[in-house]
Amino acid sequence: MNGIKLTIEQKNAIQGVFYNENTFFNCVQDINSDWFLFLSESDKAELLNTEFSYLLSLTELEYIPPIIENPFI
Repeated sequence: MNGIKLTIEQKNAIQGVFYNENTFFNCVQDINSDWFLFLSESDKAELLNTEFSYLLSLTELEYIPPIIENPFI
């Protein structure tokens, strides 16, 4: 799965920010603690010609989810 890789500064600038009435940015960390953003094609279309359109030009890289250990095992 590919996502848009963000710097910590980029993540901090958009995390929790609404880009329309009902939708906000929610960034996630990968196995290496790097930050990623995932956008659908309709999200990408909605971001065109907005203050967030720069996100569309950032590099998409492979996202590897963190390994979550089950504390109950």
